[in-house]
Amino acid sequence: MISYQRSVILRAVLLFALMAASLPAVAADSKGRFAPKGAGQVTCDQFLKAIEAHKENGILTVGWLEGFLTAINQGLPQTFDIAPWQSSDSMVGLIKHNCEKNKEQRFLAVVASLIDFLKSTRLQEASEMIIAESGDKKIAVYKSVMKDVQNKLIEKGHLSGSADGQFGPKTKTAIEAFQQSQGLEATGLPDQSTLWRLLAGPKGS
Repeated sequence: MISYQRSVILRAVLLFALMAASLPAVAADSKGRFAPKGAGQVTCDQFLKAIEAHKENGILTVGWLEGFLTAINQGLPQTFDIAPWQSSDSMVGLIKHNCEKNKEQRFLAVVASLIDFLKSTRLQEASEMIIAESGDKKIAVYKSVMKDVQNKLIEKGHLSGSADGQFGPKTKTAIEAFQQSQGLEATGLPDQSTLWRLLAGPKGS
């Protein structure tokens, strides 16, 4: 298993190697072309086989993706965080799912499609982090994301009042009610499964 320290170094190296290749058109040549690096060069089939063969490749892929997203955050106008609540693991799962349907497609093309999907729910301005707590479990989430969660819960009739972006007893109870209605584990926390069910779509939908 790759060491934590080595994985951090690898992620940093991947990030700086990708900065020029990952930014929007301003970093491409006069015809909008650029040279993909690392995992961006492989086909979906090669990516899937690599993931199946070695756990280390999975860590490298997550590092590559996080570097790519960081570059997007820096280069895409009006973007503080392109993926404000989506975990790297859940996005890798989405990429794998899409790659399995079209194994000859370039891995980078699938990632680019994911970026297009994420644009509508991106966080455009910086937001403070809050901690949602239930028992011994904690989840850090942007205050603006919590407001979006609360607004969705209000729309669905699980929460009354206005969204303030804070995680209190009423919000926890409302999340539990939504989770139960969706057949999810009623943790009361804005975990990945809950956030995908609530927020995976353009804001206001």
